[in-house]
Amino acid sequence: MKPSRTPLLPLLLALALSTAAHAAPDPRFNIQVFRPSGAPQDLVMVTQSRPLSHLSVSAGPYFSYSINPLSLVPKDGDLGSISLVGNRLQLDVMATVGLFDWAEVGVDMPLVLLQGGQNLEVIGTEGPVESFALGDLRLVGKVAIPGLRRPAEGHGWGAALTLNVSFPTGVQEAFAGDGELTWAPGLVLDYRFESGILLAFNGGFWKRPDVIFSGTQLGDMAPFGLGTEVPLLRGSGITALGMVNGAFGLKKAPGQERQIPAELLIGLRWYSSLGVTFTFGGGLGCGCSLASPNLSFFTSIIWVPAKTREWEAIERFKEPPPPPPPPVDPDNDGVIGERDRCPNLEGPVENSGCPDTDADSDGVVDRIDKCPDVPQGKRGRDGCPLARTSGNKIVILEQVNFATDQDVILSESYPVLEEVARVMEENPKMDRILIEGHTDSRASDQYNLELSKRRAASVKRFLIETGVAAERVCSQGFGRSMPVADNATEEGMALNRRVEFTIQPP
Repeated sequence: MKPSRTPLLPLLLALALSTAAHAAPDPRFNIQVFRPSGAPQDLVMVTQSRPLSHLSVSAGPYFSYSINPLSLVPKDGDLGSISLVGNRLQLDVMATVGLFDWAEVGVDMPLVLLQGGQNLEVIGTEGPVESFALGDLRLVGKVAIPGLRRPAEGHGWGAALTLNVSFPTGVQEAFAGDGELTWAPGLVLDYRFESGILLAFNGGFWKRPDVIFSGTQLGDMAPFGLGTEVPLLRGSGITALGMVNGAFGLKKAPGQERQIPAELLIGLRWYSSLGVTFTFGGGLGCGCSLASPNLSFFTSIIWVPAKTREWEAIERFKEPPPPPPPPVDPDNDGVIGERDRCPNLEGPVENSGCPDTDADSDGVVDRIDKCPDVPQGKRGRDGCPLARTSGNKIVILEQVNFATDQDVILSESYPVLEEVARVMEENPKMDRILIEGHTDSRASDQYNLELSKRRAASVKRFLIETGVAAERVCSQGFGRSMPVADNATEEGMALNRRVEFTIQPP
């Protein structure tokens, strides 16, 4: 009896297909969004425009820790997200040198010290991600733009061109490398205020390999960053940092959401006098990409050798800005600059720094004297006498008041009429003064006309009794025929009840 033969061909075919399926996992890519800058005054992820001082060097480690830097969400969503890389601790060893105060070049050697996550079988590989891996070696360069090169001790606008080139030294299977040469030119534009505050913007292009990972197309990106540094205790070298940085995916498959890995980071920095700059902080990812961590933390220790030009520049930055020079005040009157119309003569602020004058020598300075050319006298006010000549009138400062509906002059008006008599005595060329009586609109025309005549006559008698020659005064009543204000109001009627003194021509 012949032994039965097992159908080996179908089994071998199935095994070959299974092996082929497991041998073609999704291509890997570098998930590290945190790509710091190694110069001591750069804003961690956002570069500032000023290169290191000539032949000055800086070096030190950057440590970064991210939570869930790579997660997948299954289409059915029943199992929740899968953390392919649930956490990562990375060290970036960095060194930079300045050239001619115009440029700087540097190197960054990334090293994944520790990372872990769930089983990678969903992307075709059994087991968790490799925990220790080398990253892509990165060379960095910066060149200041002519006309916008801000010196180390300066403030104002600054601009520079940058270039990052990454070599495929990283372990792609551990999501620590892109597997080929990548490069990223960029532009830096910033402004340093005299207070030490810095605002910086970065933008550029990042050439990366095209990858389709878990159905998501990845490739070229446009990195961006906006950061600020604000001195808190400037003399002690303590500042606060804040930045938003990320990269805008330039490629995507139809129907696919665009990948925009981005983070918001804040931190504190201490520029010590030993030449060591300490920076630490953390932040949140936006969840806009496969490679956007939920949380991240960072710390760095960047050393600049003492007594180098860059060390001196940092020490000068820590010095508070000098106080503005005191405003020039030659006459020491407290009125400064253009506000002082008489810079060499002391004067009050109210008179724009010019000395007060008193043209009529009445003790009332001209700037508040309503009658600067006529002495006030003992009975006047605001620099004006109770009576003075103006044109063809003797102007009185107060109205002549009478008893109600009578021609009896109230005693309170005696000083005004005495001043009118004094003006006439001091001006003998005034041949004749017409005393005019006027009333408001109450009562009839005839009543007001008679009342104004009697009142004008009473004033005439008073002046004659005071010593004015009778032939120099005459009187006339005009009633309510010549109002100077609206009789519809009490104020208007009070102005219309008046006595005027008109100088008659010879």
